[in-house]
Amino acid sequence: MKNNIIYIFCALFMQNIIAQKPQTPTPSEIYFKIEKLNVLASAMYIAAHPDDENTRLITYLTHHDKAYTNYLSLTRGNGGQNLISNELGTDLGIIRTNELWNARNIDGGKQFFSTADDFGFSKHPKEAFEKWDKHLLLKQMVYMIRKEQPDVIVNRFDHRTEETTHGHHTASAQLSKLTFTLANDKNYKDLSQENTEMWQPKRLFFNVSWFFFGSKQAFDKADKSKYIPLNIGVFYNQLGKNNQEIASLSRSQHQSQGFGDISSRGEEIDYVELVDGDAIKGSNLFEGVDTSWNRIKGGNNIQPLVTQLINEYDFKDPSKSTNLLTKIYVEIDKLPETIWKTRKQNEVKELIKNCAGLFLDITTNEPYTTPNENVDVKVEVANRSNQNIVIKDVIINNQKIIVGKSLADQDVYYDYFQTKFTNQDYTNFKFIDNFNDFKNQFNLTKKNEIGIQVNDVYLSYTLPIQYHYKDVVKGEIYKPFHVVPAISVRFNQSTYITNNNQNQKIEVTTDNYSKENIKGFLSIINSKNEEVYQKEITLNESEKNNTITINKNFLNGTYQAHFKQNTNTYNNEIKWVDYSHIPLNYYLKDSETKVVSFNKSVLKKSKIGYIVGAGDEIPQVLKDVGYNVDFINLETVKAEDLSKYETIIVGIRAFNTESSLKTKNKLLFDYVKNGGTVIVQYQTNVPLKTEEIAPYKIKIGRTRITDENAVVNFINPNETVLNKPFKITQENFKNWVQEQGLYYADDFAGEFQPVFTSHDFDEKETNGALLIAKHGKGHYIYTGLSFFRQLPSGNTGALELFINLIELKNE
Repeated sequence: MKNNIIYIFCALFMQNIIAQKPQTPTPSEIYFKIEKLNVLASAMYIAAHPDDENTRLITYLTHHDKAYTNYLSLTRGNGGQNLISNELGTDLGIIRTNELWNARNIDGGKQFFSTADDFGFSKHPKEAFEKWDKHLLLKQMVYMIRKEQPDVIVNRFDHRTEETTHGHHTASAQLSKLTFTLANDKNYKDLSQENTEMWQPKRLFFNVSWFFFGSKQAFDKADKSKYIPLNIGVFYNQLGKNNQEIASLSRSQHQSQGFGDISSRGEEIDYVELVDGDAIKGSNLFEGVDTSWNRIKGGNNIQPLVTQLINEYDFKDPSKSTNLLTKIYVEIDKLPETIWKTRKQNEVKELIKNCAGLFLDITTNEPYTTPNENVDVKVEVANRSNQNIVIKDVIINNQKIIVGKSLADQDVYYDYFQTKFTNQDYTNFKFIDNFNDFKNQFNLTKKNEIGIQVNDVYLSYTLPIQYHYKDVVKGEIYKPFHVVPAISVRFNQSTYITNNNQNQKIEVTTDNYSKENIKGFLSIINSKNEEVYQKEITLNESEKNNTITINKNFLNGTYQAHFKQNTNTYNNEIKWVDYSHIPLNYYLKDSETKVVSFNKSVLKKSKIGYIVGAGDEIPQVLKDVGYNVDFINLETVKAEDLSKYETIIVGIRAFNTESSLKTKNKLLFDYVKNGGTVIVQYQTNVPLKTEEIAPYKIKIGRTRITDENAVVNFINPNETVLNKPFKITQENFKNWVQEQGLYYADDFAGEFQPVFTSHDFDEKETNGALLIAKHGKGHYIYTGLSFFRQLPSGNTGALELFINLIELKNE
């Protein structure tokens, strides 16, 4: 075996490649792709968030119409909620991004994003445009339309529905409507420095759905005369699935949002409404568009060859199509440069690989590496056809190696190459935050390639390096291979609550990802860039979870942790985002924490029970304050088990996620009746495991206060919960993050007493944010206030109010 040393810089890895063993499609699946080769149609679907897209329509466009289809999600969904863990913000954005990539790999679409940030729910597009750079988004969308040249654009949302849906939704449709004409406007100056060709899509549609009418029943009764019906209940014989079955698999990738879907069969109708562009007579969205090879100059030479390919395809031996496919590739190469030339050449190249049964793989037996370490990379090529395949060259980490190896039927080639990466090659996940990043989505990163020759035609295939290993239970496993910094340093908590300037125990954990011992200094730096702590430590090779405990009087403020080794300073945590349904990712997170001084002496209760729902970080905050917090196992808990707790807290969305609460809710009601306090945090109104979330009638709505600094008006300022142990004032509602609250109670029994009212700008007052009911000897509380965001961020005003709820005295 050769042992080639490669020292070279490389770009970011292809983050949207799903880590998996190279797949060979079935003969029927190959034939389906060959049929698509004869269609030159393209579509673009536009919405605001991951999971906004209608996977049924995207599947219909890619499979029934065989159109090249993009989905542009303006945001990553990082401002939403998470049903599978307590990770929010950046972590959630990474989860939802990968869920979208998974979905597109199933329904056949291509995925793109803009620079728009999901800052949380907004009620009006005006608010969205106050926080988004509207001109930058228009520039990106015009660029994408000109670059991708869609024949039709489909908006998920209606540009006319201001104040009736999420402001991001309406804003996405309004931006789309503007760019529909701007893309072909020669006077549009924002792209004057870009080499883009003006483009006018044929039509712009709004994808109508029943939820815009409030219910399916209301939609059934609605006048649909202005809508275009699409029968999406198509069965694809070659695939053995119908449109809805594929779409439901795609939709079910959005696990963090709880959108697991059930497939359906038979005729189903989806609707679109023409918003702009040419009128349409039938249900063909591409009516009047020449989707044949005739739409490009010289394409008439390709059409008969593709027709011949379809007619002569042998399901028993797809490799017989290889010769004709290489001829088609050469003929397409003669065409003038257009987007369709690029797309169709890529399709033909993939078909050649599939028909020849080529197995192409670039792997390593290491999960990660750090800069300047040697990595052995294995390249494997298997020819499983009677075609003579010549391996011309291999590119590893941008370094080309000439191979010149001929492979006959069933021959397998493999070799090992050694390479090194630099700190420019980190594979950390990065969000798009500028126009250049946006444009880079349209350029395939080519760092690792295998070049082969078939019938004297040279073809190169781009692949990621993957971590390949054997799991004794699961068997063969592929995961993304990563380049990471040598050292990760992190505080074990994002916020520490200290008791009025007394010594605070802070823990800092370091991880050594390198293959050598590293000696250096761990330092704690305050916000004035002053070093307040230093300790020399040695990290053994590959040593993880080395925790340093620091007892010190930390003043209020933010602190950073640094690990200094000679001229290198590491001040980031390698934050892994690891779930079984998405590829393994990491991002670099500032090693930072906040120290908050708080008077813990006011606490009278000590024992708290916590029922975990979708997951949040409040239990850790309560432990820091001084409470003993136990997690309650709903499967085994009995009434007598609850009596030891002075207050029980129900985590966010527990009534949405915990089936046991269908029956165990009665234990909570009895616990309160006997003198306990129960605090139920926000629950979504659908789907609830039970409507009985309280001993009295309460109906959760969709009311929320998106203004995190909205003024509150106390209904009864003398009420106990506003005075003991802390005096609650308007000051307690300052400096909240993202929102004041969500999923307030819209209707409730008279036993519930609202504590305050508040409202968003130009809206009426709402009083369902915090409700307290006496039940027997105790109190039952429902609150939609976003404590799950405020407490982990160190907001003492919100913490004081939450403690007042916990400390409510019962009879």
